[in-house]
Amino acid sequence: MIRALLPLVALLATPAIARAAEAPIPIRMVVVTAFEIGADTGDKAGEFQAWATAMPATLPFPAGERDLHYDAKRGILVISLGMGTNRAATSTMTLGLDPRFDLRRAYWLVAAIAGVNPNEASVGSAAWIGDLIDTDFGFEIDSREIPADWATGRVPWERSKPYAMPVPADRSSNLFPLDKGLRDWAFTLTAKTAIADNATLKTIRARYTTYPKAMTPPVVLTGDEATGQTFWHGKLLNSYAEEWTKYWTGGTGRFVMTGMEDTGVARALGVLGKLGRADPKRLMVLRTGANYTLPAPGQTAAESLHNENSELSALQSSLDAAYLVGGKVVDEITGNWPHYADTIPGSQK
Repeated sequence: MIRALLPLVALLATPAIARAAEAPIPIRMVVVTAFEIGADTGDKAGEFQAWATAMPATLPFPAGERDLHYDAKRGILVISLGMGTNRAATSTMTLGLDPRFDLRRAYWLVAAIAGVNPNEASVGSAAWIGDLIDTDFGFEIDSREIPADWATGRVPWERSKPYAMPVPADRSSNLFPLDKGLRDWAFTLTAKTAIADNATLKTIRARYTTYPKAMTPPVVLTGDEATGQTFWHGKLLNSYAEEWTKYWTGGTGRFVMTGMEDTGVARALGVLGKLGRADPKRLMVLRTGANYTLPAPGQTAAESLHNENSELSALQSSLDAAYLVGGKVVDEITGNWPHYADTIPGSQK
């Protein structure tokens, strides 16, 4: 009998089980990133690197894309999800179920780059998002086969034409509303943040002569996000994203930024909320413009996409903006935790 119990004793003695048996670590803020290029720190940066560099410790996260970076004093975790909705959902769920952490009162900040709609803002700008609109869920007909009177080949689920009314009663696969009160609080806190302008941004902006808002220096603003698995590009798809956003938000939404992960994060947090392991109302999304979603006048979509595949010339500026603007919210919440632990700022309960 004793010999039969030895394997079980050995298993319970492992560090992972021992840590799980301890009281979980209370977390105040989870900073969520996706796109990264090379190492966590010390080389060409993606979204993860600035945040990871600022954290004094690393924690293993074998089921995730990268190890977690951690600040015990401030109660901050930084996670890299990997790119795409599927990776985002699985990484978020994996973290939410990790017995090492108490995430019940944690705020979640997505701080990531995006394509920016030149009808709304300029590269380098930072947008606090109110609604996430999924662009994947629905029907699609190839653009070469759509009827002549259709503006797009994308059709809502349970409908037979683009933007057919009424909007489906169940919007849960396409519309992920965030807490607007928390969004507006974050915007107010950071609205006057001076985002650095530079010669590269000015050069990019100067080509967009028919888009007045695209030619202005970078700012902090609010808006909505059209998000999905595909990195799309072009004027017609941009028009589709604008109309798709309006359709699902009852005409109130403004497509400002793209994304590839955020509905996955929101969906996972919704499930974790039902399990009592996270509060989905504490999700904030900050997206910063690394490129425009359509080409400059005189350039084709294919030419513009080729350039984007070669280099995101506003990449570093957008990364800097995400860290600068997002950092103000991280510092405010974690630095004044007794004030925010039980009360969500601006929350519409």
